[in-house]
Amino acid sequence: MSRPWVFVLCFLLFSASGLGQSTSSESQGMQALVAEVRQLREDLHTTNGYALKAQVLLYRLQVQEATVARVSQHLNDVRSKLAAIQEHQRQLVGTMKYYEKIADDSEASPAQQKEAQQQVSSIKTELPSVAAQEQQAQTAEMEAEEQLRAEQAKLDGLEDRVDRLEKELNGNPH
Repeated sequence: MSRPWVFVLCFLLFSASGLGQSTSSESQGMQALVAEVRQLREDLHTTNGYALKAQVLLYRLQVQEATVARVSQHLNDVRSKLAAIQEHQRQLVGTMKYYEKIADDSEASPAQQKEAQQQVSSIKTELPSVAAQEQQAQTAEMEAEEQLRAEQAKLDGLEDRVDRLEKELNGNPH
């Protein structure tokens, strides 16, 4: 009977030493897993940061593109108004010259000459007002051009930031 106890005792000793080695190996494996999980969490945090930054930049880019489009449309409207004022002014000058010819024409009747002189007088009264409108429209055009340049510069800056972020993301393997 003493032999089976020796066998059991040897088995338990070998098993205990094997358990000690297994625990050390398992502990190293567990530490490696913990380190990998920590690295994955860090990578996920970094990726989430990039994603949030990209979303904010893209939103700001969209808003700025809409602002540039709105300011550009305003500039086009101001230019159209200025062109209409200038065309009206040219028409008035042309009409005034036409009536001046009639007023100076010796073959025209006195009634026609008088009517022509009244028209010339009326147009001369209107021309300063049209010139003032033209000046205001030119000032508005310059202001709108300056505003468009400023908004376009902001848009260009945001596009540069998006490009830098893209390069950063392409250079970062996360």
